[in-house]
Amino acid sequence: MKKLRLVFIVFQLCSCLVTYSQFEYYKPDTTRNNHRAGELIVSASPNILLNTPKGVQFAGGLKFQVFLGKKISIDADMVFGRDYIHAGPGIIGLPLCLIASGSFFRNQEFSFGDGEGSLTDFFFSVAIIAMSFEHISYHIPLKNYLDISPYLSLLRYKYAYVYNNHSDTEYRGEQLSFASGVQLNKYFGRFVLSPYFEYNIGYRDHISGYNIGVYCGIYFPYK
Repeated sequence: MKKLRLVFIVFQLCSCLVTYSQFEYYKPDTTRNNHRAGELIVSASPNILLNTPKGVQFAGGLKFQVFLGKKISIDADMVFGRDYIHAGPGIIGLPLCLIASGSFFRNQEFSFGDGEGSLTDFFFSVAIIAMSFEHISYHIPLKNYLDISPYLSLLRYKYAYVYNNHSDTEYRGEQLSFASGVQLNKYFGRFVLSPYFEYNIGYRDHISGYNIGVYCGIYFPYK
């Protein structure tokens, strides 16, 4: 029942995103193969997780993508299901990057405030933002309104609760993991539909997993 409720909520969110994009943001002359630094995509998704401690699971996801140029973006994603969650440092780093983006993308410098302790805050913020680069995507144009983006994540945090010991495998409930995948991005004005497939493996238990899903997002151009 909880799984169905989660899937229903995610699909409702995706439906809202579709409606909002079509009636408020639709611009048929927009070509989305020329990204600019500072542009943002915010997405939600239904997901299917394969080879978890509980077998096949339904889950919901959120994803943020900030473009550094025409073809490169740094990403932050979070997927959560029953007794399962994975996320990267970008969940913290990208909001800081967006706060600083007004000065960074215009003046190529950060400004996090003045006064005592501001230099420490500056280096801390830069370090967190730098960690966001552990999840990076490269966008390859296929044609207008369509690109494909392979991505790589090196320091993803993964938590999967294990109730019972497995006779043939030993899952570690909490660990860092590696992930690599590919995402197909189709743009409808400022609405983005992005099916994806991903492979991941834990650094501690060395057990492989596979995730599939469809991100439904809104594209925010840089002004």
